[in-house]
Amino acid sequence: MRVRWRRRWHGPSLRARVALLAAGTVIAAIVATSWVSFTMFTGRLHNEIDQTLIGQAQTLADNVNGRPGDRHDGDLLAALDMSAATVRDGRAVSPPGTRTPPPVDQAAVRRVSAPGGPPFVLADGESGGVHMRVITVRAQDGTVIVLGRSLTMVDETVTGFQYITIMVGAGAAVLAAGAGIAVAGAGLQPVRRLTRAVTAIARTQDLNTEPIRVSGDDEISRLAGSFNAMLAALNRSRERQRRLVADAGHELRTPLTSLRTNIDLLIQSRAHPERTLPHGNMDALLGDVKAQLRELTNLVGDLVELARDDEQGAVRTEVRLDRVVPQAVERVRLRAPAATFETRLEPWLVRGSEPALVRAVTNLLDNAVKFSPPDGTVRIDLRDGELLVADEGPGIPESTLPYVFERFYRAPEARALPGSGLGLAIVRHTAEQHGGTVSACNRPEGGALMRLRLPGTPRASASPPGRA
Repeated sequence: MRVRWRRRWHGPSLRARVALLAAGTVIAAIVATSWVSFTMFTGRLHNEIDQTLIGQAQTLADNVNGRPGDRHDGDLLAALDMSAATVRDGRAVSPPGTRTPPPVDQAAVRRVSAPGGPPFVLADGESGGVHMRVITVRAQDGTVIVLGRSLTMVDETVTGFQYITIMVGAGAAVLAAGAGIAVAGAGLQPVRRLTRAVTAIARTQDLNTEPIRVSGDDEISRLAGSFNAMLAALNRSRERQRRLVADAGHELRTPLTSLRTNIDLLIQSRAHPERTLPHGNMDALLGDVKAQLRELTNLVGDLVELARDDEQGAVRTEVRLDRVVPQAVERVRLRAPAATFETRLEPWLVRGSEPALVRAVTNLLDNAVKFSPPDGTVRIDLRDGELLVADEGPGIPESTLPYVFERFYRAPEARALPGSGLGLAIVRHTAEQHGGTVSACNRPEGGALMRLRLPGTPRASASPPGRA
């Protein structure tokens, strides 16, 4: 039953539910207010009538001498919308001129007549079809007086009050429903714009849509702002992917063209024995093909590393950055056995992907070795979460510094050297994935200095300085 009720409630639109809630709340408030007002209003009316009856009954009781009163008494009581009767020996007598005598309750007569009984008894009654409020009181001579007042006008007033309350409540409920619809319509306008934007994006696959206008600081405005931010992030991600694919296609074209040319020469040499290449040229050509395949393999590996979504694919663990550096040094030494490294490492604990960090530090060291002289030294310092890699090369031209971490960027003086132009871009990508930064500058004494800063915590002991 509860599930069915929930389905019915969630069936209407949000706008209709808001209107129903507003109308229901107003109706509940009106019902509660009307009940309290009605109770207080009728209670006050009856209290005033009771006080009037008590006063009139006491006056009559003080002036009764065993007679029911003359015609003047009956006319006076009639003018006051009252009627009276005296009861003696079980007989009720009303003054002359009384149009509607009050109903006599013998039980009330016995109560006030009994020794120690109450001075008066108040009750509702009916006489001749007239609703009355009746008081029964005992006079000093033992006569019982019954005084009644018609409640016809009171009943009409109460009925009119009920009618007005119902009409006002119904009107207020209608107004509340209308106001709820209007307020919901205005408040849900950003939601409708959001719905249209999402529908348009799903239909066209175009992320370059106009941002949703945001005004105010309520939940709907924050939702629209979050959607705009998400859309902008998706657009930037798609744009980066598009540029990566375009740049990769451009960079792959050159080695593939060269590789195809060399392979065509080998095929032609094999197909035409009379044009066979000399052994020296053949060895050089095969060596060139091997180098191009190696370059192509490295380029594809760099592209895969740069395009990998680290947030979803990598496993995050606690990594000692001071232990990552020696691993990177060993990797670089395999390719550059003559290189010299001076290290000074303070413990630093980072939460991240160890393979990605090893790759990033390796790229920094590869870059330093590439631009250092054969007998140069690469100095590596790690302190307070900042990794400094200094080389003894020619440094970086000032015009080149802003672009060294861009994908596929290679300075004019470095284009003759091996490399894909992706190594430092991978360093920046890894730093950003780990909440860090990377920068480059020139040292006053010469050479370039790379700074990789990663958030983390220090460890208790430090590694001693060393030379490798």
